[in-house]
Amino acid sequence: MLACNIAFFAVMAMVMPLAFEENDDVVMAMIANGSYSGVPDFHLVYINVIYGYVLTLLYGLTTAIEWYTLSFAVLHILSMSILSYCVLTTPNRAKWERVLWLLVLYVLWVRIIVALQFTTTAGLTCLAGCALLLRESKTARWTGVLFVIIGALIRFMAAGLVGVLMAPIIVYTYRLNWRKYIAVVVLLTAVVGCRVANKYVYDSDPEWKYYREYNQLRAQLTDNPNAYKLRAEQLPEGVEWSDYKLLLQFIPDPEQIDLPTIRKISAVVGAVPFREQLKNLHRLDKYAVEVGILLALLILMILTTGNRSKYIFLILYSVFVIALMIHVSLDGFLKNRVFLCMILPLLMTDFMLLPNTTGLKRRWGIALAMIALCGWYGYQTYNQRVYVQYKQLYWSWMQQPLLERVPEEATLVTIGSAMLLEANTPWHIWPYDFNKYTMGWLTWIPLNKPVGHSYRALLREDVYVFTDRSYEQEKGKLVDVCRQIEQHYGVPTEIQWKCRNGRHAIVQIKVRG
Repeated sequence: MLACNIAFFAVMAMVMPLAFEENDDVVMAMIANGSYSGVPDFHLVYINVIYGYVLTLLYGLTTAIEWYTLSFAVLHILSMSILSYCVLTTPNRAKWERVLWLLVLYVLWVRIIVALQFTTTAGLTCLAGCALLLRESKTARWTGVLFVIIGALIRFMAAGLVGVLMAPIIVYTYRLNWRKYIAVVVLLTAVVGCRVANKYVYDSDPEWKYYREYNQLRAQLTDNPNAYKLRAEQLPEGVEWSDYKLLLQFIPDPEQIDLPTIRKISAVVGAVPFREQLKNLHRLDKYAVEVGILLALLILMILTTGNRSKYIFLILYSVFVIALMIHVSLDGFLKNRVFLCMILPLLMTDFMLLPNTTGLKRRWGIALAMIALCGWYGYQTYNQRVYVQYKQLYWSWMQQPLLERVPEEATLVTIGSAMLLEANTPWHIWPYDFNKYTMGWLTWIPLNKPVGHSYRALLREDVYVFTDRSYEQEKGKLVDVCRQIEQHYGVPTEIQWKCRNGRHAIVQIKVRG
């Protein structure tokens, strides 16, 4: 099974081809391998410092291997091998049922591979660990504990989501066998301990402590649909509407939107009435097909099971999952990677609770529902593959040639997320000959000081800005930045381009006159 999954992952990585979904993983890999700040660093922001420290040790051995990506690949292969083994060896299941569920798992895995990301990697790893916790073997359960801990190190929230969704089936399976809960208690203790260690490392350095809280609050705002509903008159006293708009566009002026200010803004957004939050539920309609297929599968299972406890459990579990989706959507965007982390444990739970009764109609109904799910995600994977190929071509033709013309001693600032770093091969993150500072979630990060602490740093001679052609437009983001520099610091500016093509430009912000 392990050999087959190694071969499968290798083929998919070449055929898809493999790429990170967003810039987040690229920048974290650059921090870990040292190409961001000059030395490998374990402060990966979204990934626990323990995992980051292990990566820095590996990069200390050799930088010829992109350990960040390789570690994800290894975890993917091991996790899918575990899940495949658990499906194939689950007792009281017909061969056609095992084949169908295995097919769905691999279709979803391909969808995850084509948009490689630390959130889905954490979810997949945690799911494999939870599947092992359901086994009778003590060795399997303790191995499961290890996998869940690793998943929590990579992305605590994703692993926590999978853990919460798998917890009911674990309790349902364990019943009152307290000996089995020992592994769960050890697991929870270890996860909490890792979280405490991560917090201690950040809190031990005032700059990292400041950044950690700032970034958490910033992320809660930019990922909260309620933040985009505020009007100028609702903002806290002293907060400019133009500064707030730039914050929501991921390019805040750190000196104007500092930690005390962002705390005030967060308090205002958090006080949005519940009836306004309910309006965000319409965003769930983009998952209508997936939810419809899963509900059809659930109804088929409920109608055919003769086990009353399973019947009740399935209904309560479905209500629980729907309530969780609603809860996430009230003050956040239910992103596809998060939805995938919900789909996988839901399917594993359904498989564990499949009715033992037989019947041609039930078989055909379940088979059609699973095949429909495979077809829908196969279609999504194809679209994602086309999109990745487009980004790779766009990067190599339109963006990389511009970046190669930036002076070696320059500090590069990107406005927004226009730079498609994720289009690079994840097996070798493109090395930079210049320091790179991006706004967004890197605002206030100590690795960028002093460049990343004020818009005024954009006026330095060694600072270049990568932007799209909107810098020439009156309503462009870079024009807004220049306006704020003049408003807050009394410095009139102008934009001078250094090199450009039809879509993007490398520019500098200069003092006018």
